[in-house]
Parts: sequence; structure tokens; C-alpha cells
Amino acid sequence: MFDTPEFVIQISSQTFETARFALLFFKFKTDMHRRDFIKALSAAACAGFFAAPSFGADAKKFKMKFSPRLGFSFGVPTAGRDPIKLMEYFKGCGLLAVEGVCPINHSKKFSPAEIEKQIQIGEKARELGLEVGSLSSMNEKDVPTMTANKVRRADGSIVEDKPALRAMLEGQLETTFGVLERVGSKILIIGPGALDRKLDWRKQYDNVIENMSFCAGICKKRGFVMEIEALNTVKDHPGVFCVNNTLAARIARDVDSPACGILYDIYHEYMQAGNLSSLDDPNVWKSIVSFHVADAPGRNEPGSGEIDYAGVFKKIWDKGYRGFIGLEHGQTVKTPEKDAEILKTYRAFDAQV
Repeated sequence: MFDTPEFVIQISSQTFETARFALLFFKFKTDMHRRDFIKALSAAACAGFFAAPSFGADAKKFKMKFSPRLGFSFGVPTAGRDPIKLMEYFKGCGLLAVEGVCPINHSKKFSPAEIEKQIQIGEKARELGLEVGSLSSMNEKDVPTMTANKVRRADGSIVEDKPALRAMLEGQLETTFGVLERVGSKILIIGPGALDRKLDWRKQYDNVIENMSFCAGICKKRGFVMEIEALNTVKDHPGVFCVNNTLAARIARDVDSPACGILYDIYHEYMQAGNLSSLDDPNVWKSIVSFHVADAPGRNEPGSGEIDYAGVFKKIWDKGYRGFIGLEHGQTVKTPEKDAEILKTYRAFDAQV
């Protein structure tokens, strides 16, 4: 028994078929605005296609591997911020996985209490049968690390020092592996760092391939996978080197290691490119290790922005993707009622595949 309430969404076979019909009807209303489509899904749920949540046992399991980032997606208004409570809550919702279960800070060593908490998270995930997705660890945004072989010294100065960079990368990987082993994950998020505006772009690219290959070799030897995350420069991360998934996939292709792929962050791609057409690029598609989800431009739950998430989820499912879909978004309203609404929206997405 869990010491926090869990949702049970009871769906009769007749009601389920009715819901599927409604979803298909709205799916083909191509002239409907994408946000109206999401609202229609939520309205259908609230109107009775999905029974009101009850308590006491686990809900029907999802098919898609939606993986809430603990403390960042939804659930906090209902379950609080403690990762153990959140995992129990998400298990009760019928979700299959979680991600971002603890922070990794390379500026200081973990305390004994932090290490113990990581162990507890891993044990609880195994107890609940929840898979653990990626952890953000080495996605430098401000220093041209892999691009120009530069490091930040203790005094704050940034200098070119390739041996020091390699030692830093190796040390950060070792720290990350320890956390991943404790929580039960195999995937880390990595990035090449900032753009060096004084260095030729092609030289920076070559440096990135060399440094990423160095990291991938260590990951492969230890049995881990690193995924390169492209970030948008339009709003969130001005000055980063890897700005779209086409470039991330090119890097992964040139690294040419089974331990290196890409994290396709739908929010960042949409903010940078204004569309998600790169999903149709075979080189991008075959490089994808996992996805991140947030609507644009607000980086909140699907339905709060411009992205056609019903279409996106149907597309990636039909293309055969069955991996982690990390929920890395905020909430437009932080209430337990909004938690329930977001859960219903994900249920509706799951019902269409």
C-alpha cells in the first residue's frame, strides 16, 4: 500500500470505444486549431469519456512511456516535491517511467545524505516497477568546452587547456555513472558547450567530434549511453553551439558509436526552427534515444501553446518509437485539479495510439 493516494481511471470497453471514435473524429478535423484539439480532448475526458479518478489501486498502465521529470512536469501540487512520494503518485497514475530523478552538480561532491537519497530513489523505482530515464549531467551552456577545449578555472577565468578539459570530462563521467548506477538509469544528457565566436566554426565542429568521441568511448566501455541535446538560442540559451536536432544528429553520426545518440527536445526544436520537420529526416530519426516534451512558447503542459502534440505522439508511435518521452514542462496553473487535467490529457494522447 502506498501512503499517498493513487489515481485509478476506470474505462469501460464501451466508453473506451466511444472515446476512440471521438479522438479519430477530431484528429481528421485538420482545420481545427491545434490548441482547440487539445481542449477538445480534455473536454471529452471531463464530460465522461474517462471516469472521475478514484483511489486505492494502480490505474490502467499507459502504452506510451511518458516519463515525468520529478519536480518539473506535474504532480507536485498533489504529491509534493519528495521524489519518493512523486514516484508513488506517478505509479498510481499508471505511468511506466520517470526521469530527472535527482540533480547532478559537478561543482561539489555529493554528501552522504545525497548519496543515500539516490540509493533510495533507485530502490523505490525498482520496487514500483518504474523505469528511470535520462539525467541531465554534462550539458554545458556557458563555456566553449568541447568546441574550443576551454575550461573555467577556480578564479573564474576561461582558458584553453585540452588536458584539463579531458580530465574534467572524465571526472564528470565518473560522477555521473555513480549516480546513474544508484538510481537505475543508463542514459545521460550531454552537450558540446558554448560557441566560441573567435574560432572558425569548422574547427569547433572537429573539436566537438573529437571530444564527444572521447566521452562515447568511455560510456561504451562502462555500458552507458549519452544523448546530445540541442538547445534553442531564441529564448533560453543564447550562445550554445548545438542549436537544432539536425546538427545534433550529424554530430552523433560522425561520432559513430552505439553509446552516442540524440535527445530530441520538441520544445527546443520548435522554438529554434518554428516546426518539427526534422522528425522526417532519416538521419535525425535513427539517432533519437529519447524525447523531451513541453509546449511552446511557454514551456508548459501540452495544449498550452502551439505544438500539435496529438499529431506528434501519433507520428512517433506509428514510426515505431517505444522509448522514453520525458515530460519536462511546467504547469500553467499549479493545483491538484490541474494535475488531474494534465493526466487526463496524456490519457487521451495514449488512447489514440
